[in-house]
Amino acid sequence: MDSHKLLIELTLVPAGRHIAFSKEMLKKVHVYRRVGTEGDAWQQMATNARSPFIDAEAFPAGTTLEYHVQHFNQQDVYEGHSNIVRTTL
Repeated sequence: MDSHKLLIELTLVPAGRHIAFSKEMLKKVHVYRRVGTEGDAWQQMATNARSPFIDAEAFPAGTTLEYHVQHFNQQDVYEGHSNIVRTTL
């Protein structure tokens, strides 16, 4: 699977950050978040997530958040990842 075909979209909603992503049938998608900027550690937010995923954790104004998703097949073999989406609260 080509990474450029794995779509992700981040939208701010009253409940938090709404992360929508492409997912093929029977595939697994894991959602990752990075608080801060490049060089900071990625945290796995969800395993085998469904789209859309809502991140409702509160952060102070001015915090930069980045997200990406990784795709796996049914045997948990990594197949690719989305681009990174970013917002500053």
